[in-house]
Amino acid sequence: MLKLGWFFPVFVFLMVSCASVPEERVHHDHSTFPESGVFPELPSGKFKNREYQILGWVRSKAHWPTLHEEGYNEGLCRNYFNKTSRSLLKEAKKVGADAVIQVRSGVFMLDGRVQEFPTPECSDDGAEGEILLRGIAIKFKPLARSDSEAAPLAP
Repeated sequence: MLKLGWFFPVFVFLMVSCASVPEERVHHDHSTFPESGVFPELPSGKFKNREYQILGWVRSKAHWPTLHEEGYNEGLCRNYFNKTSRSLLKEAKKVGADAVIQVRSGVFMLDGRVQEFPTPECSDDGAEGEILLRGIAIKFKPLARSDSEAAPLAP
């Protein structure tokens, strides 16, 4: 018959050594919102009254680890909204667009519906956060010249 005197100390050692997971902090790069090319609604600022042509929908998404974050972090969601907005603008520029309008963040609901929000809305399953964005890619039409600018002055 085997002696099991070694079993208990080994069992205790294994249980104690696996009792905790080392905590790692994930570094999240800070991103700012691209105000000159991404508009939550319609073009604003110096682009407010410019005519534009609609090129189509563009989409972008971002994932980030949230395993060691404490609860839902609204600042982290806003940061990745900004980062994904930059990515959305890059996707729009690939098809020749100048800007993106009507940017919306989408969230998949448990019943299969998708809800869209003009504000940053992220989902978090406990291990990974996600934000999904979509917007309309537009190309601004050239500014019309006034008659005084179009015709050269006679000597």
